[in-house]
Amino acid sequence: MTVLKPWIFYFELTLYFDVFTKQILSWKLSDRRGGREQYLDGLSDVIELLNGSREPTIIHTDQGSVYSSKAYNELIKDSNIIRSMSRAGKPTDNPVNEALNGWIKEELHMDFRLEECRTEDDVREVLHRYVNFYNKQRPCFALDYDTPDHYCERFNLGELEHRDTFSQRVLSEKPKFMQKKRTTKK
Repeated sequence: MTVLKPWIFYFELTLYFDVFTKQILSWKLSDRRGGREQYLDGLSDVIELLNGSREPTIIHTDQGSVYSSKAYNELIKDSNIIRSMSRAGKPTDNPVNEALNGWIKEELHMDFRLEECRTEDDVREVLHRYVNFYNKQRPCFALDYDTPDHYCERFNLGELEHRDTFSQRVLSEKPKFMQKKRTTKK
């Protein structure tokens, strides 16, 4: 979730995106602070997209009250979604989401002129255009300058290597960077 403040408005934008393909899968906008509907509605969209998928999907969030709520976790109980949460107060555990929110806000203001919106409908239209641009036209460095939609299409067609990065994973309470840290004795 990130806050947008165009003109006199306050909005909370909730994004769900695929870390592998970099696609924005769902976005929801709320005009009130602390609303939870946009989180639940966005998660429902993602569950619908995953319908029929056999591979487990990890959903990574912070420890916000909505993400740890009973309603949120009830939505995923019958899905193939595995929960992953950042440590409390550690945004550095979620650098991909934090960076994406920053880039999106900057591009919304610089390239899509979000601050010129004078109605909620204007804001929604700008967001719709931006997400379409982001997924279909914006080259992504992490994807070798491919677009998220095209990269996903290529992967689904078998043009990209399918790597098994999940089955070998060992779940641990200790963050990955701590697991690799060496202890030196003098």
